[in-house]
Amino acid sequence: MSIAKSLDTASSPAFWRYHLLLPAVCFLLAVSLIGLFHLDIALGQWLFRLEGGVDGWPLRNAWVTENLIHVGGRNLVILLGVTVLSLLGLSYKKPALASYRRGLVFLFMSVLSGVLLVRLGKSFVHLDCPWHLKIFGGRADYFSLFSGQFDANSPGQCFPAGHSSGGYAWVALYFFALAYAPRYRWFGLAFGLLLGLTFGIAQQLRGAHFISHDVWTLTISWFSALTWYYALFLRRQPEPAISPALETARG
Repeated sequence: MSIAKSLDTASSPAFWRYHLLLPAVCFLLAVSLIGLFHLDIALGQWLFRLEGGVDGWPLRNAWVTENLIHVGGRNLVILLGVTVLSLLGLSYKKPALASYRRGLVFLFMSVLSGVLLVRLGKSFVHLDCPWHLKIFGGRADYFSLFSGQFDANSPGQCFPAGHSSGGYAWVALYFFALAYAPRYRWFGLAFGLLLGLTFGIAQQLRGAHFISHDVWTLTISWFSALTWYYALFLRRQPEPAISPALETARG
C-alpha cells in the first residue's frame, strides 16, 4: 500500500475512532478500575509478599532487574535512538533512505517527546515510589494521584513511570509502519508494548512504580505518537494540480 493510500485511510473517521477514542476509553477504564479496586496497593503488596520482603524490596538491586533490565534497557533505548538519528543522517546521502526521512523525523520526535513529557510529569507530580512508603518498609505515607495530597518531605519524582517510557515510546513504530507498510503496524505496536511491559514489570518488582504509573506512561507515549503522526503525515496538504495550460506553458 502506498503512503498516499494509507494516509487517505488514516484521515477517515474510523482512524480517529480506533486511534483516539478507543485508547482514551481504555485509559479511563483502566484508571477507574485501578482506583476503584485499589489495585496499586493490592498488586504492590502481593509482589512485596511474593518476594518475601520485610524491610525493603529484595529485587531492588538484583542483577536481572537492576543491571540487565534497568541499566541495560536504558542503554538499549539510547542505542535505538542513535540508530534512528544515524538513519536520518544517512537519508541525505542514500537515495534509498530519502523516502523514509519524514518517518524517521516522526519516529525520533515522537519517542523523544514521550520520554520528555513523562520526565516533566515526574517533576510536577510529587508521588512516591513504593519503596519510599511505610507499608513497604519506607518512611513516607501513601497518597493517591487524585487525593490532592503529597508528602512535602518525601523524594517524590516517581510518577509517571520514567524507565518504562523508554519502552512504551516505541509504540510510535505502529504509526511509522502505518505510513509506509501498514501490514507491519501490529509488529511495531507489539515491539513497543513488550519493551515497555518488560521495563515496567521489572520496575514494579524493584518497588520503583505502581501499575497505574505505567498505564499513564503508555497513554502519554501513545498520544505523543498520535500527535506527531497527525502533524507530520495527516496535516500534509497535497500539492495543487497543475492545469494543462500551465503544463503546456512550462513546456
